[in-house]
Amino acid sequence: MVQGAIRLCMAFFESGFDTGTVVHEPDGSSNNGIFQINSRLWCNDYKTSSSNLCHMHCSDLLTSNIKDDIVCAMHIVQQPQGMGIWMSWRQRCKGQDLSIWVEGCNVKGG
Repeated sequence: MVQGAIRLCMAFFESGFDTGTVVHEPDGSSNNGIFQINSRLWCNDYKTSSSNLCHMHCSDLLTSNIKDDIVCAMHIVQQPQGMGIWMSWRQRCKGQDLSIWVEGCNVKGG
């Protein structure tokens, strides 16, 4: 499977490709950016206690430059839950034909 298709599907269902998306959770944490990375574990929002495992400010996830978002997401998927940490991935992308996400992009699987 083309890794780009996996990320595109997940990003679409997490944020609608909106890098400025912030969703506040009942526990006080927030999900930030195009991949909706949570402040409780992965970034510091300076409002809630955070492990900040990606060593970054949550506000950095809200810019149009998504390089740091991708780096953090790659770190997240290396954890035991992998892509399963994202509910949208589990419910909308996992096990689906994701070729539509890269149709016309002239990319090869692998």
